[in-house]
Amino acid sequence: MTQPFIIDAHLHDNLMGLFIAEPTGLDAMLRMMDRLNVRLAVCTSQEALVLGGGLASARRAFEQSDGRVYYLGVFDPNHPAECLRALREAVGWPGFVGIKLHPPFHTTMADHPGYRPAWDFAAEHGLTILTHSWSLSDYNPAQRFATPERFECYIREFQQVRFVFGHAGGRGTGRAHVVRLANLYPRVYLDIAGDIYCRGLIEDLAASVPADRILFGTDYPMMDPRSNLTRVLLSPVSTEAKRLILADNAMRAYQLA
Repeated sequence: MTQPFIIDAHLHDNLMGLFIAEPTGLDAMLRMMDRLNVRLAVCTSQEALVLGGGLASARRAFEQSDGRVYYLGVFDPNHPAECLRALREAVGWPGFVGIKLHPPFHTTMADHPGYRPAWDFAAEHGLTILTHSWSLSDYNPAQRFATPERFECYIREFQQVRFVFGHAGGRGTGRAHVVRLANLYPRVYLDIAGDIYCRGLIEDLAASVPADRILFGTDYPMMDPRSNLTRVLLSPVSTEAKRLILADNAMRAYQLA
C-alpha cells in the first residue's frame, strides 16, 4: 500500500443490543471505512464477547471484506475450555490476529489466575492481546476489574507478548498507569478508542510515551469514528507522529499483512 491510509485498531461488529448503539453489519462498517479512508480494521467479535463460541462469522467477515477487517477472539476466564477451543480452531485462519480480554464484562479481576491460559496461548502462538482498561469510576464500579496496574503481573511475566491497553487506561490515574507501563515495557501499546474526551489527549500521550506506541481506534459503532479521527488530524503533533498513530503502529502491534 503506497497511498496514505488509516487503520482503526479497535472497533466492533453487530450485536450491540447491550450498548447505546444501533446494530450494524459488515456493509455499514465498510461504508464507514471507505468514507474515512480507513483501509484496515481490527474488530472484536461481539458474538464471541456476548454469546461465547467460535469465530466462524468473524472469519467470513474478513473474507467478505477482501481482507480488510481483521478479528480477535475473546477469552472469558469463567469459561476457559470453551474459549481455548475456539482460539485453537482459529489459529492459522486468515485474519485472526489476537485475543480480547474484558475483565468488567466477565467480572473477573485482570490479575486473576484465570487469565493465565490466555497469556500462555498468546505467547505460544505469537498473538497480540487487547484489553479493555479504565480508571476507577464512581458511576461505573465494574471498571475496577480492569484498572491498568492489575495487568502488570502478566505484562512482566510475558514480555514477549504484544499488549494493547484499549482506551489508554481511561482518565486520570488510569492513564497515568498505562503511561508508566508503556515506558517500562517495550511491547505495551495504548489505543485511544472510546470516550476519553480529555483536552489535549493526543499531544499529552505523544509527549509521555514513544509515539510508536499509540494506536488510533474508535469503538465504532458505539462511538462516531469521526470524533477520534478529528482529534488526531487536528492535534499539534508532527506529521510523522500522526502517520505512526493512524496506521504504522497498528501494522506492527497486530502484525498485519
